[in-house]
Amino acid sequence: MKNAILGKTVGLTLATLIASLIGCASTSGPTPMRGADVSAPDRAPEVKFYADKIPGVGQAHLIDRTFVGQPPLVPHTVEKYLPITVEENACLECHITDELRGQKVPKIGQSHFSKTRKKKDGSPAIEMSRFQCDTCHVPQVDAKPLVENKFVGVTK
Repeated sequence: MKNAILGKTVGLTLATLIASLIGCASTSGPTPMRGADVSAPDRAPEVKFYADKIPGVGQAHLIDRTFVGQPPLVPHTVEKYLPITVEENACLECHITDELRGQKVPKIGQSHFSKTRKKKDGSPAIEMSRFQCDTCHVPQVDAKPLVENKFVGVTK
């Protein structure tokens, strides 16, 4: 009886050892998804440029929104229009209306206007909680995705 148990234990131990040796010999190292060795230093991504750097020159393309309710992305550079201060908001020069110099431009949403504050001419004023445009609306290049995917934005 003892010999049978000893024989099974030795057999099981040898089978485990052989399976471990075969398993270790047949596996290769991890394959990184980024295509470079894991220990290789990261390279900075190439600089992306806006399709239209200056609003009003050419046609800037609206960028698809990622989710419902996402604030529209800004398809042009904004350095020229910053900083936004309490006294000055250069975004409003173009986006207070839906047309500028014969070109369609995205107009500020009605939700951004105050129901109680009025400008000197009696028209609704921008709600101060919505005055800092770059808090929600960020510049974004229409760049090619870094990895291939099937994602489709929800709206334009």
